[in-house]
Amino acid sequence: MGEQSREVTLKLTQDGEKLTGTYVGRNSETPIENGKVADGEVSFTVTREFNGQKFTSKYKGKLDVDIIKGNIESERDGETRTREWEAKRQGPSAAGTWRWSFTRNDGSSLDFVVKLKQEGEKLSGTVGMVDQGEEFAIEEGKVSGAQVSFTVTREREGNKYVTKFQGQLEGDVIKGKVGATWAGEDRSFDWEAKRER
Repeated sequence: MGEQSREVTLKLTQDGEKLTGTYVGRNSETPIENGKVADGEVSFTVTREFNGQKFTSKYKGKLDVDIIKGNIESERDGETRTREWEAKRQGPSAAGTWRWSFTRNDGSSLDFVVKLKQEGEKLSGTVGMVDQGEEFAIEEGKVSGAQVSFTVTREREGNKYVTKFQGQLEGDVIKGKVGATWAGEDRSFDWEAKRER
């Protein structure tokens, strides 16, 4: 007799190698323990209580862009059971550190970095130039399906410069356009940012 498959939700947040989050059950959310991401492998433990008894499940799997594949090892009645586990990310994620270069007319290039945090469809974070030390908060950050958009406003010598970023998220790449108004002139550039792994 085959084991029944059950669909559950995990809410996970990664900070470097540290993984935190919750296991969402029918009526409750249980925090995960010992969460870790190292060398593309995800691992954590979930301890749940049922009828006064504690059940511990150890999750371990390989992370491949938006899918984790691996095993769950559960202990019940002194017996250890192992079953396959596959988790799929709900909707594309724009969270992470992204880098791109912009080539000026004189052939020199400027390197940029944007650090994005995503909560549902809302994006927050900062944009800065590599080696410049100055970062600007993004505004109107949004992820809609695979569409990413945000605005950066900078002030220089009493003038405001607004730059609008719009792109399509494909795995670890965002491809799109940057629109800016400089000296009263509207300009548009191709934009391709790559997520750091």
